[in-house]
Amino acid sequence: MLKRMKTMPHSETFTIPFLKEPAHRVVFENGHTLLFVPRRGPAFNVSTWVKTGSVHENDQNSGVSHFLEHLMFKGTERFKPGEFDRRMESRGAVINAATWKDFTFYYVTAPKGTAPNGEGTDNLNEVLDLHADMLLHSTLPDAEIGPAYNPDDPHYAGEKRERAVVIEEIGMREDQPWTRVFNAVNHRMYPTGHPYQRDVIGTRQIIGQIPRAEIEHYYKTWYSAPNMTTIVVGDFDQAYVVERVQTYFDFHRRSNGVAPGKRLQVADVPLLPERPADTTLQRLEGDYQTHFVMMAFHAPPVTNLRESIALDVASYILGEGHSSRLVQTLLEQVKKPNYNSVSCGQSTFSLGNTFYIQGNFLSSDVTASLGELTGELERFLHDAPMTQDEFERAVKKLKVDFADTSETASGIAEALGDAVTVANSLGHYTQYLDTLASLDLETVHQVARRYLAPSQAYTTVLVPKQGSARGQAPAEEVHVS
Repeated sequence: MLKRMKTMPHSETFTIPFLKEPAHRVVFENGHTLLFVPRRGPAFNVSTWVKTGSVHENDQNSGVSHFLEHLMFKGTERFKPGEFDRRMESRGAVINAATWKDFTFYYVTAPKGTAPNGEGTDNLNEVLDLHADMLLHSTLPDAEIGPAYNPDDPHYAGEKRERAVVIEEIGMREDQPWTRVFNAVNHRMYPTGHPYQRDVIGTRQIIGQIPRAEIEHYYKTWYSAPNMTTIVVGDFDQAYVVERVQTYFDFHRRSNGVAPGKRLQVADVPLLPERPADTTLQRLEGDYQTHFVMMAFHAPPVTNLRESIALDVASYILGEGHSSRLVQTLLEQVKKPNYNSVSCGQSTFSLGNTFYIQGNFLSSDVTASLGELTGELERFLHDAPMTQDEFERAVKKLKVDFADTSETASGIAEALGDAVTVANSLGHYTQYLDTLASLDLETVHQVARRYLAPSQAYTTVLVPKQGSARGQAPAEEVHVS
């Protein structure tokens, strides 16, 4: 019988700022992509980014991406549940995963180790073997999923397993004020049926009832070679990394109906959805002691790197850090501040970025409190626009923040993964500094005025229920950037 010969993959190099050696992009015959970043240091990072998240879900399977993420650690054809964790931890590795709207990713950070021949590849070999096995051959055992049940039935006493773990997470999120506000704003920003409307974690009823067959179908559909990018950052030989990744990521035993080189596409939805007719203030009530507000704006498409970075600059000046406009005027420069916290940031999404301003305030006069926030935003955009000094300090801070990503293997891997998965472009990361350097004060002014007008905001405020006691304790912030 003839042995199937491996074909030579397509390979190219690219440069990452602050790193001396070029990085490598390798695309295998089946469409699986490897990004290898040579970086000296005692630790390395392996991660795989799958181009799927809640964006590929519907009203019947909402939350399946996150549920599947949990189940991927529950055993494979080779290893029983818990074996992956045990083997990784025995090598001093840190493992985890995350799910968001556009992606799911799994990572391992481990010490390099030293093989008997001195090449230092023993830990990498083990990590790649187990990491690929988990991603390609998870068995999703019924015993780990648990039987379907009604999570609202207080009398159910049967076995719950991983369903109950996820449902408990959903319950915890339902109690978090910032999650309630974010989900409410998020739902209003998009037309009915748009995939970004749904909460990534799903609903209690869907997770309680979704059958294993539905989870397996999702797994075999989206966890395909063309939808996966594996990133290796560490002090290794390129040829060795390529050979090991090609060996362990063998998709030939997977029958998922995806032809080599074909990338499954997101549903046909607009990059920047049309605004719903009603953008009036939305009020929610909750059993809290203070008020929570979030203003959200449709921002530039993620592919418009120049405008996206311009809003990063504006965000830093407006509401990131102690010296920002909103913090100084609403918290620091008033004798008795109404606001406990205020901040802003930009989130990047494949179908269009979102800019957020959020705050937590004490006064029961919601109109006046929101007037404080929008008044400062109007001054920032028109009456007292950002200065050259503020602009230069913001640019310097963003450069420092970018440089920080190259300080660790995991930082580099996460920045690259986000770029190629969300923006579908290495340039979203590698060209960031050059694009930042090309900006000037007037450009940032124009972009901020284009996207951040208060009349374009979707605003939701969560107020205490009538009769709730109100205290003075600062509220916990949620990070949205």
